[in-house]
Amino acid sequence: ALCELPPLCVSGPCRFDPYDNAVAAIYLVRRGRLEDAERILNALKGLLYPGEQQRLELVRSAYSSSGEVLDWNVDTGNNAWVGMAFAHYSAASGSACYAAISRDILRAIASQVGCSDHLGGYMGRMPRGRGHYRATEHNIDMYAFAKMLNDSAVQASAGRFIEGMYGFDPEHPEVYATGTGGSSDCDASRNGMPIAADTQIWNLLAEADLVPERKRASLAYVLRPAAEGGLRVEDTDSLGDGARLMGVRFTSRGSGAQWENTASTAIGVGLYRAKFGEDLANANETRYMEDALMHQLSEYGAVLGSVRGGNYNAYVQGDRSSPFPGGSDTGMGWAYLRYPHTAATAWTGLVLMEANPFAPPPEPVPAATAEEVHARCFA
Repeated sequence: ALCELPPLCVSGPCRFDPYDNAVAAIYLVRRGRLEDAERILNALKGLLYPGEQQRLELVRSAYSSSGEVLDWNVDTGNNAWVGMAFAHYSAASGSACYAAISRDILRAIASQVGCSDHLGGYMGRMPRGRGHYRATEHNIDMYAFAKMLNDSAVQASAGRFIEGMYGFDPEHPEVYATGTGGSSDCDASRNGMPIAADTQIWNLLAEADLVPERKRASLAYVLRPAAEGGLRVEDTDSLGDGARLMGVRFTSRGSGAQWENTASTAIGVGLYRAKFGEDLANANETRYMEDALMHQLSEYGAVLGSVRGGNYNAYVQGDRSSPFPGGSDTGMGWAYLRYPHTAATAWTGLVLMEANPFAPPPEPVPAATAEEVHARCFA
């Protein structure tokens, strides 16, 4: 009852997450496979501009293959990633239509959930009032997205929030806090959430708050072994060939490696080395992280959400030391199970190309404005 993992799409409808598809599209653009990327973006375009009116509706967090909504939340970070995917594609292809869509998405997010207090930044859910908290990860996404589109006002606001999160949690003064509370509009209280890997690594990849001392301390925290209070762990692929695979936890309260964050850590260490001309203690461990990702590609043809066995019932049991604990616990109320994982696989592809999805595209995004969506895309 706790060990058997039902095949994907058997116990319920297949789940399609816009975020995962956005990362996959960016990977395909960087590979030069524009037609494949366009197929993904055309599906997202249909969700963004439904019906005859073709007015922008920001995407929900998950859909079925038929377009049925499986997760109704309208998430700032997910939509920023979708916008970044359109920006990457438009820059590579010269498409004014996709550039206009990208700018339409940025305008819609910024107009709904911006905050004007001392922290600035953008709240996590839309429409306004649905989610008052501000997530550092979402603001990292917004910072990079705005940078791609040369929107200095949005970039500055997101950047101010990110800067304010360094040392915001007094128990972890050397890292970026995960975000704020969510009890009132633009809540500026501390939320007591665990420290997240993406908040540290994606921050570095976006080159936000580029203070060397802060980046050094934040990255060192990620690379520190979990037994010493950091995020680096080693899992055994017990259901595979028994290989020991090094990765990073999702958060400081999590258990088990999460491979999407592991891949982004591998890219981040390389960027840190190139940017600041130095290595950190444990930085060489990332070669074992890359080996772990390559091992999964070789064994399974994809990178998994977790190599730890067990199903959701095992996760609910809460025995994280079990041989089959129910995947990798995020420490935030859900787990990644032992299924092939689209985002982790796409991130691993970016590792192989040494490509940073947060960096502005090599070519400029075409100048088409948000107001030109209908003329450029639907005329």
